[in-house]
Amino acid sequence: MTGTVPPRDPAAQPERTDLAWRRTALAFAAVALFAWRAPTVSGGATAVSLTAAALCTAAWVVFLLAARGRLRLLRARQPAAVAGGRVLVAAGAVLATAAGGLLLVLLG
Repeated sequence: MTGTVPPRDPAAQPERTDLAWRRTALAFAAVALFAWRAPTVSGGATAVSLTAAALCTAAWVVFLLAARGRLRLLRARQPAAVAGGRVLVAAGAVLATAAGGLLLVLLG
């Protein structure tokens, strides 16, 4: 038996990855909603708190776009590995949300 390599059986790995991206996007949505709730409950919306909430929401939208692209790739019979650029975009979105949260806590 030489020459042929059987196709890779990804089993449930693409499905688990799909669920992980969806779960993270849902958690991100909750964070964005709480970011908008913070200025309204704390006694007044300042420019800083509204900017921080907008930053969190923009980061969520960027993450949604990255997740949507990854989920589209996972539908293939043999999904490709995640691209480094998509990982950097997702990590940047998380860091931008952390910065927005820090602004809300310290300056809002």
